Amino acid sequence: MLAAFCRKRRLCVPHFYWWKKRLGEAAATKFVDVKLPAPIPPGSADDSRVEIRLENERSLWVGPGFDAEQVRALLAVVESRA
Repeated sequence: MLAAFCRKRRLCVPHFYWWKKRLGEAAATKFVDVKLPAPIPPGSADDSRVEIRLENERSLWVGPGFDAEQVRALLAVVESRA
């Protein structure tokens, strides 16, 4: 099952275990389920997303109806790894 999971996501199984170990060593590490909608061309009339600019020239785009708690959790994980 893990091999199929990794293959579907183009992940290397040993790298998966390496990250699992590394993240498992961090205190209170939580994964947040991220669902990606169909891409919307930036600047199009249908683009009602908001860009949150992060450190190191990274950004996070959120759309209408986003879950603020999930965004907070995602930012806590991403920013703690910066």
